[in-house]
Amino acid sequence: MRVDLGEADAGVAIAISVINDYVHELARIGRLPQRIMLQRTIGGTDFDVTVIIDPPPVFTLAESGGTGPFTRLALTGTIELRPAGQPNDPPTVVPLDAAVRLDIVLVPADPAPVVGLAYGGVDGTPAPPVTADDLDALFESDEIRTILDGVRIDVAGPLVEGLNASRFPDDATRPEPSDWAVALTLMPGGADTDDSFAVTVAPPGAPAAPGLAESFVPPATGMAVAYNRQFLDLMLERGANAKEGETVNDAEILDLELSMTDTAIAVNGKAVRRVTALPDIDITFTGPMVPSLIRGTTGMAFDTSGVDVDVDDEDELFFNVLKWFVTIFAGVALLSGFASLTVIGIVTWLTLVQKVWNADADIEGAPNTVRDGLATALGAELAKLSDALDDDTEVGELRIDATPDSLVVVEGNFVFLALILVVPIEARMRSGEYSRHLRRFVIFELDDGRRYRAQELARLMQAGKVAVPGFHQVDGNYLRANPDDAEANNLLQKFKQNPTTEVVVKSART
Repeated sequence: MRVDLGEADAGVAIAISVINDYVHELARIGRLPQRIMLQRTIGGTDFDVTVIIDPPPVFTLAESGGTGPFTRLALTGTIELRPAGQPNDPPTVVPLDAAVRLDIVLVPADPAPVVGLAYGGVDGTPAPPVTADDLDALFESDEIRTILDGVRIDVAGPLVEGLNASRFPDDATRPEPSDWAVALTLMPGGADTDDSFAVTVAPPGAPAAPGLAESFVPPATGMAVAYNRQFLDLMLERGANAKEGETVNDAEILDLELSMTDTAIAVNGKAVRRVTALPDIDITFTGPMVPSLIRGTTGMAFDTSGVDVDVDDEDELFFNVLKWFVTIFAGVALLSGFASLTVIGIVTWLTLVQKVWNADADIEGAPNTVRDGLATALGAELAKLSDALDDDTEVGELRIDATPDSLVVVEGNFVFLALILVVPIEARMRSGEYSRHLRRFVIFELDDGRRYRAQELARLMQAGKVAVPGFHQVDGNYLRANPDDAEANNLLQKFKQNPTTEVVVKSART
């Protein structure tokens, strides 16, 4: 994976496959027509033409003639030709082969543009008897236009609102959110990423286009929220400066430097504890602090094991250094002290995100964790995506579901990943990871490579988005092996000796 946001502070990328799955679901619930009736005169004879679109259209990222990438919708199936007015005659059947451009575009909105879909014309020459005019008429019809107009994904809005408050903490000098630059870029996949589109945002006066138009959405995920290294360094520097001179647990922070490295947050500082009638306790600390996402939540964890804390052995008798260090840096300057809510800006979104993903997770009970912060924007984006694409008809419902997945640090940029589920999936159990502390399975991995927090997998199974042969969910809270599945019944024997290496949290209900 490569990430270069240029001068943009942050960006959200959504896999093209998510939109493809969405199109398939629209077809399933009857929102997209599967049969089109036409009349044609061929060789002097009038025909009734039935165009049958089957399977559903395929939405992909394509390139043609060096014009750069674009998004296309391929229509395949069959065409039935019958003499006009003879519906019972055996048809002449020919294949359907046509494609149109279905563009991902920015649509003006307040405070920031939203993502939409727009018909961009015919791509190539359709196979006869379908003509370009037929496709134009179909995609410019009220039926299709209503569907396209209904797709409005507020990707930039939550980012702009939060970044504006974080970058410009002074209310008096803070620009209007509408002054921020917003760019949409089609991003072909790299060696380890899928095709996607990204919306990036930059402060007033800076270009929002990314420096590298290469996708940063890994396979089998669906969404990524990335923060620029320069923005993170700015927030870390501000937070470090604010911590200097503070006294925590009777220790005064004398000097503190925080900055991004390619893979972690670099920590370098000094502190002192004043002890009456005894020598002061001097503390120095330096090394990397590695952030991670608590899977299935928007809480973050920090591995401080690489930080070298230097305190004389005698001094340790007077001061619990590790406890103090965790107290100071569990949230770090990015996530505490600088109004962590402003990272996404909107308290209502924070409330919604906590309700959806964190309500059942005892995040405060885990060490080195913080609930509010950068990852909360990931939850806001997931909620916005669902709001934009959910749809119901008399035939069926279309529901987008998602779960926060992980955090990777790429060349100093934070990239938060989420699993997006549009079409229900089925996959067998590959492995389970057991927590001896919690005395339960906490992580499950399926054969498709996706990994889930146990409670999140149960929730998704209850929602009908995931099926795991041999297992069923109980109250959307945990998994249980089917009693007649001998292999699944050996789950505890097979995987109990497979301890998890992730930071995990217990369920509030168990």
